[in-house]
Amino acid sequence: MTTMGALLHPETAVAIKAAVRLGLESLRADPPQRLGDWARDHFKLAGESSHQKGAWEAWAFQVGILDFMSDDRIEELAVMKAKRVGYTKMITAFVSYNIAHRRRKQALWQPTDDDRDSYVKTEIDPLLDPLTGVQAINKARKLGRGAGEETIKFKPFRDSVLHLLGGKAARAYRRITLAVAILDEISKFDRSIEKAGPPRGLARGRLEGAAHPKLVCGSTPLLKGMCHIEDAVEEAEGLVRFNIECPHCEAEHPLMWGGKEKRYGFKWERGNPASVRHVCPHCHESITQADYLAGGMPMAGAWVCERTGKRYGRDRIWRDNARKPCRPPRTLGVHVWTAYSPQRAWSDIVDEFEKALKALEAGDTGPMQLFVNETLGETWELAGDRTDDHALQARAEPYPLGVVCRGALYLTAGVDVQRTWWQITVWAWGRGMESWPVARISIEGNPAVDEDWAPVTAFLQQRFQQAGPGPSLGISATSVDSSDQTHAVYNWVRNNQGHIPNLRAIKGDDNKPIVGPSSLQEVNHRGRKVQRGIKLHLVGVDQAKDLLLGQLAITEPGPGYVHFSADLPREFYEQLTAEQRVLTKVKGQDAYKWVKRRPRNEELDIRNYALHAAMAQGIHKWTEAQWLRLEQTVQPPVDLFSAPAPIANPSSPVIAAQPDAESSGLVASPAYKQRRAAVSRLRLG
Repeated sequence: MTTMGALLHPETAVAIKAAVRLGLESLRADPPQRLGDWARDHFKLAGESSHQKGAWEAWAFQVGILDFMSDDRIEELAVMKAKRVGYTKMITAFVSYNIAHRRRKQALWQPTDDDRDSYVKTEIDPLLDPLTGVQAINKARKLGRGAGEETIKFKPFRDSVLHLLGGKAARAYRRITLAVAILDEISKFDRSIEKAGPPRGLARGRLEGAAHPKLVCGSTPLLKGMCHIEDAVEEAEGLVRFNIECPHCEAEHPLMWGGKEKRYGFKWERGNPASVRHVCPHCHESITQADYLAGGMPMAGAWVCERTGKRYGRDRIWRDNARKPCRPPRTLGVHVWTAYSPQRAWSDIVDEFEKALKALEAGDTGPMQLFVNETLGETWELAGDRTDDHALQARAEPYPLGVVCRGALYLTAGVDVQRTWWQITVWAWGRGMESWPVARISIEGNPAVDEDWAPVTAFLQQRFQQAGPGPSLGISATSVDSSDQTHAVYNWVRNNQGHIPNLRAIKGDDNKPIVGPSSLQEVNHRGRKVQRGIKLHLVGVDQAKDLLLGQLAITEPGPGYVHFSADLPREFYEQLTAEQRVLTKVKGQDAYKWVKRRPRNEELDIRNYALHAAMAQGIHKWTEAQWLRLEQTVQPPVDLFSAPAPIANPSSPVIAAQPDAESSGLVASPAYKQRRAAVSRLRLG
C-alpha cells in the first residue's frame, strides 16, 4: 500500500510538516508562570540602557511589582516611582512576557513619537536580536512571519501583536483591539489628548471586550494636582508600599524619608551625608544601607496595602488582615522611591537633598522639585493662591441650615451628577453678590434610571423658610452638570424645565466666561433620539474660581462676602478649598491654572454651578432699585407703617424673575397676607 507521503515531492512533504507544526504551535500552552518567575527564567538584560547584560535577577521589591503586572485579578496597576528602581526593565519584561508566554495583543504608549522611537531602539530592538535577544520572543517572531509587515510602531508575533505608539494624538488610541494597555511615563502625557479625553480613559477604551483586560501605567510624578500618575494612584482601590522588617524590633515598616520634625526615616549629621541611617518608626533604632543590602541584595519584605490592610508577602500570596488568602484589590497603586534601589547610595540621596535645600534657600526651587519628583517619587506642590479652609470654618455663623437669612433674597442651586449619586447645594444671594449656603444634600441613585431622579426633583421644588418675616422662598434657578452622565442629564432637564424654574444643563470649560455660550444638543436617552432637544450652557469654571478666591478674602459682611453656617461639616470647607491657583507655563507662556490639593472638590464645582445659575439670570447686574423691589416682595418691612413698595415696572428684570409673592409662585404665609392687607387699609384711609 502506497502512503500519501510517498506520493508527494520531498520538498512538499517537508513544507506540509512545517505547516502542521506551525498550526499546532498555537495550541501548545506553556505551564502558567507569574512574571516574577518567567523573567528569572527567560528575560535578559540587553540594550544600551542596561549597565549589565545577561540573565536578570530581580530585587525583592521588583518581584512583587512584576507579579502585580501579570496578575489578571488586578485590572489596573498604577506605579508612582522614582528613578533608578528599574521600572523600564520591568515594563520591558512584561511586554516580553505578553509576547512569548501569554500571547496577548498589547500596546505601549510613550508621551511622544520621539520617546517611542528611543524606547524601541534601546529596549525592544535588542530583545529581537537573533543572537543576543530573548530566545522565547525570537521564536514567536519567527513563527509570526507573514502575519504583517514589521515597523517601528508595529511588531507582529505568532498569536499576538505589539503596538508601539506616541501618545500625543487622539488617533493613536483608535482602531486597535487589545488585552493589555501600557502607558509609560504617563505624567508627561498631555492632560487631555486633543480634547478627546485623558490618556488613561482613551487607553482603557481599547480593552473593552477583553477576557482579562489589563491597564498598566507608571511614571515619575510631576506637579501636584496636574499629574496623571497621582490621579491613578488616588483613584485606586489599594495603595501598597514595600515594608522591610526591623532587625531590632522585628516590626514592619517602609523605608521613609521622614523629615526634620519626625523621629523616623533618614537621619544624618548636617553636612556629613555619609553618616546617614534609617530610623525605625517603632523602636527608633537605626540601620545603615550596608544593613539593608546585607548579602549583596536588598532586604526581603512584604507589600502592604495602607487602604485595605491586604498584603503580598514573601510567600507571594495575597492575604487579608487575618492572614488568610484573599483576592488582591481590583485596582492597585504602588509607590516606590530611590532608597530601595541598590544602585543609589543613601549618602548620595542626602547630598542631593542638602544641595537642593541650599538652592531653595537662595530662591531656586528647581533642584528641590527634581529631588521630590525623581528621588522621593512624590508630586511637587507649586506655591499658589489658596484659601485656608480652617480660617473659613472659624468664621462660621450661628444660623441653621435650611433657613434663609435676612439680606439673602434670591436662591439658586448647583447640582453635581456622579455615576451613583447627586450632590446638591442651595446658595442664597443678596446685594453685591453677597452669598449664604442654605442647604446641601447627597442623594444616592443611578442617573441612568429615570425613577432615581425623583428625590432630586423633589428637593429642587421645595421651599425654604426665612429667619424673619416673609414668605418661604423657592429656588429661582438651577444649573446641572452634564459632563459625566450626559444624556441622562439632558433627558431629565428637558422633561423638567416646565416644573423647575430656569433649569439649565451645563458643562464646565476652563477658557470661557462664567456665563458662556450655549448650543443645541441631541438627546439620546435609552435609544430615543431627539435632535436639537436641549440647550447646553458652558460655564467658565476658572473665572468662577477666580471670583470665589477674591470673595473668600473679604473679611466683613457686605458686597461679595461669603457667609457660612455653623451647621456645615468639615468636609464642606475642605471641598470648597480643594484647589489652588498656581502660575505655570501653558504653551510656553506664563498663565494661572487651578490645580487640586485634595481629591474631593464637589462643593467648589457646585458653587460654580450655583453662581452660573444666578448670573445667567443677570442678578449681578441689578441696580439698587431692582434689589429694593425684590426685598420689599420677599422680605417686607416689619413696621406696618413703613412706606409701601413702589409700583412695579413690568419691564424690570427683577419683576420678570419674581414680580411678587403670588405671580412668581411664592406662596405667602398668612401673617404676610395680613400685613399686606393692613398696609392697604391704611393707604385707602
